[in-house]
Amino acid sequence: MLSLPSFLASLGKAELKPGGAYGTKALIRLLGLRGGMHTLVIGPASAPTALFVSMTSQATTEALVHHLSERVTEDDPSLRRRSTARVGKAEELPFADARFDAAMVEASLAELPLIGQARVLREVARVLKPGGLVGLHELCWRQPPTPDREAALGAVWGTGVYPHVMRGWWDALEEAGFGAIHNEVAVVSWFSRRGMEQDEGEKAAEIFHSAFEDQSRLQRFTAAYREFHDFRRYYGAALCVGRKP
Repeated sequence: MLSLPSFLASLGKAELKPGGAYGTKALIRLLGLRGGMHTLVIGPASAPTALFVSMTSQATTEALVHHLSERVTEDDPSLRRRSTARVGKAEELPFADARFDAAMVEASLAELPLIGQARVLREVARVLKPGGLVGLHELCWRQPPTPDREAALGAVWGTGVYPHVMRGWWDALEEAGFGAIHNEVAVVSWFSRRGMEQDEGEKAAEIFHSAFEDQSRLQRFTAAYREFHDFRRYYGAALCVGRKP
């Protein structure tokens, strides 16, 4: 079974991060990205995200992609120089030590078990310069989940999913050696009408239409919608920033 984000992608959804475009913009703000900062971008659609980061903050970016085909071609030569991509895995980053001033990790950790989350964060710490910043944008629990909610999330997600309460994301950053941590919590935008319209624009109606074309798709979409809507007090998008000593 496809994971929930992959299922949404199969319907045509492009924005797969829990806090949507708002979460990415907020993370740029929390990191204080600006010209002269070399930034690593990890997550779904990392190449377009990296391009967006370079366009809006003037920072130079490198996106971690799975395949060269994911790279974005930009007509502006100066922008091409500011935003590049490298093929690799988050657990074994293909970069030298102390290369980056900042790193954005979006929608990449919550689907990994704890040992995988720790491995990625250690790798991010390795490639950051002393004083470098990491920003996380991940699914979180707004309050400790009941066993029923954990089971329900697992059922609609379809594969393993391991979000934390906010304090858990803090602990993960601290265990990887980061300090000076601060955070915000955003609304999960996947299933709200406003979030869908802001993230997908005119394509929002097409995504809903695609979900209704097939009975099995409709059942899965409806189950996920009900879980995230009816129990929205449990779900949030964690935006956490920490600094490497």
